[in-house]
Amino acid sequence: MIKPSEITKFNRTEAELEEFLLFSIMVAGKNSQQTAKKLDSFLFVTMGSLSPLSWVEHLLKLENGMSQSKPLINCMQGHKLGQYDRLYKAFKGIVKFKNNLSNVTVQELESVHGIGAKTARFFVLHSRPNQQLAVLDTHILRWMRDQGIDAPKATPSGKKYQQLEQLFLDIAQKKGISVAELDLHIWKQYSQNQTN
Repeated sequence: MIKPSEITKFNRTEAELEEFLLFSIMVAGKNSQQTAKKLDSFLFVTMGSLSPLSWVEHLLKLENGMSQSKPLINCMQGHKLGQYDRLYKAFKGIVKFKNNLSNVTVQELESVHGIGAKTARFFVLHSRPNQQLAVLDTHILRWMRDQGIDAPKATPSGKKYQQLEQLFLDIAQKKGISVAELDLHIWKQYSQNQTN
């Protein structure tokens, strides 16, 4: 099971990377503890017999023989994952990365419907050492504003994302800590009294 307070792990197995990618997609805009529990419930039925993406792939294969039913969506609904259309498209889109998650790029992840800059960077930053990526979520943006930086309340895109990302990377370097450590420290500090 994913432990949000211990999210950084650089030696995940392929199955653990699959689980972490599903979590990364699901947690956007949601409470991390609840999301981890829902993902665990969604994957429990496999009881370790299938990897997380093999389970998703299995549910998608079942759809081929059915005209109306969508087993993946039905399973997601049964476990109350929410955001069904976005998650369905994202889960379907990431199956192609199965057995290559230790090498998938941010750009490849962002090419999947339902995965943006923040989600792609979150996955890579917390699964590989020495990554120079910033996860500009609400906590990081609020922290940046508290540091006197003109940062928006919602995650920006394009050039603005790149500018704020570089500022964040510069701050981590000046503090002498890794970007992943700074990200997790800020998340713990800012998520204590609010929904994350």
